Amino acid sequence: MNDRQIVEMIRTFFKNECGEDFFWRQISDIPDMHREEAKEILAERIKNRDAVESEIADNLQNGGFSAVEGDLWKALLLNDRLDLNDQGNAVYRKLGHGFLRAKREANRLAADADKGRFQMDIQDPLFSDSSTDQLVRLFQLSTGILPDEDDDQDCPASEVAPVVETPKATTLPSSSNRLRLTQVFEKWRRFRAPTERTAADFGTHVKRFCDLIGDLPVDEITTSHIRDFRDEVEKIPARMTQAQRAMDTKALIMSLEGRDDIPRLRPQTVKDKALAAIAAILGFACQEGMVDRNVANGVAVRKAKEDEDEQEVLFFSPEQVEKIIRSPVFSEGERPLGGASEAGFWVPLIALFSGARLTEVCGLELEDIGREKDVDFFFIRPNSTRKLKTKSSRRKIPVHSKLIEWGFLDYVEHQRKTNQNRVFDQVNAKGHTISSAWSAWWGRYIRKVVGIEDSRIKFHSFRHTARRELLDKEVNELLVDAIMGHSSGKVSERYGRDSDGLTYSMERLKPAIEMLVFEGVNFTSIRPPKYKKSGKSS
Repeated sequence: MNDRQIVEMIRTFFKNECGEDFFWRQISDIPDMHREEAKEILAERIKNRDAVESEIADNLQNGGFSAVEGDLWKALLLNDRLDLNDQGNAVYRKLGHGFLRAKREANRLAADADKGRFQMDIQDPLFSDSSTDQLVRLFQLSTGILPDEDDDQDCPASEVAPVVETPKATTLPSSSNRLRLTQVFEKWRRFRAPTERTAADFGTHVKRFCDLIGDLPVDEITTSHIRDFRDEVEKIPARMTQAQRAMDTKALIMSLEGRDDIPRLRPQTVKDKALAAIAAILGFACQEGMVDRNVANGVAVRKAKEDEDEQEVLFFSPEQVEKIIRSPVFSEGERPLGGASEAGFWVPLIALFSGARLTEVCGLELEDIGREKDVDFFFIRPNSTRKLKTKSSRRKIPVHSKLIEWGFLDYVEHQRKTNQNRVFDQVNAKGHTISSAWSAWWGRYIRKVVGIEDSRIKFHSFRHTARRELLDKEVNELLVDAIMGHSSGKVSERYGRDSDGLTYSMERLKPAIEMLVFEGVNFTSIRPPKYKKSGKSS
């Protein structure tokens, strides 16, 4: 890769950085279902301007590339040049130097735009409108790599000579000790490569720590800071609206002062989520030599009061199930936008008559609906849409006769004929899982339309309801575990599996699933959608 190509890649990266910032400012052009998320992303970008500038300055001062490591990898991957992904490589170091300059210039312009200034005053001449030859020469001069005057116009890259680095100032502390929590979090995310959901959860807790305590250098965070964070996080409500999620954490807590009627996060949740996230990031900082010890280790939470230890999710009573099926989506054929068309009707009913998790239902693909020995089934398995919670989650669940009676298989056939890949193709991800946006709609629907206000009643209540019904009907608990995707913990469950890794046949599972009858619930108010008949018998 010669210097001309390097400069072109650097300038392309600069344009993409500017374009991304502009994209997140176009809130009015972003679909409604993604708008709140876009606002949060833009607010986070604005909040991190100084931290980004600080890390870039540190990299330029001390010869690192932490601020652009991920960007470099993606650019080299796009150009099929991962063979250059090595800090010892001269081309990599040139790209790293240029990417740092590009990110810094884009960050400066974005900071101006934050204040309503859109003059695009370019400070770094590498991103001016000069000719490519002039820019290449500027780049070579600025990096201390200038070829002989008689070199050809292709400007071949120097064979050696790495980027000239500014000598380290002896009065400055080491770069690792100057990294703030948000910067260490980004490093942790790059090194650990967590799942999208874990990264999002950790990001939430890092944001809350910064809101409440500050984005401190990691070597300045003390055990006292962790305890203060713990005490404040306990004041956060257990359930929040979209508007509350977008609020600064301090402002949110202050707005709820005196509202003892609002359930707050349980101590165990604070320990397992908030404290665990900060401890993991500080543990990474400790492993990398940024701090001497993990100050979050061993910080205890208070013992919960008796009423706080109540079951977090309750099952639906027969009266509550009937309220749901009498609501407009099920009895009048209404299809609110947030319910994602037919998903609003089928997803809750499938959950009730299968015990499947929300993500498992929303992520169904048409290939996951099968038939074996005259039994139609859902195949809950990893696919291109979603992963599974645990290994034991992989299972087949017979399709309940009620779902067939109401036309679910006709709907599946309709999806196949319209060349869809997914069963619920209009369910799209707003957050870290495929079901995030749909889940938010269901929460609003069940509170405002159905009228069930108990915060312990959630979509997951369908799963609790199905399990309770099966156990009440004295279905063998091993069969219940097979349907629900739970591991019994018995060694014997490893034996007798079929080619799909499953223990029970459809002949055993079908009678068990048909035990979900829910006496006391009158399902006659359901108005099934009309589809062309699939021709399959029940």
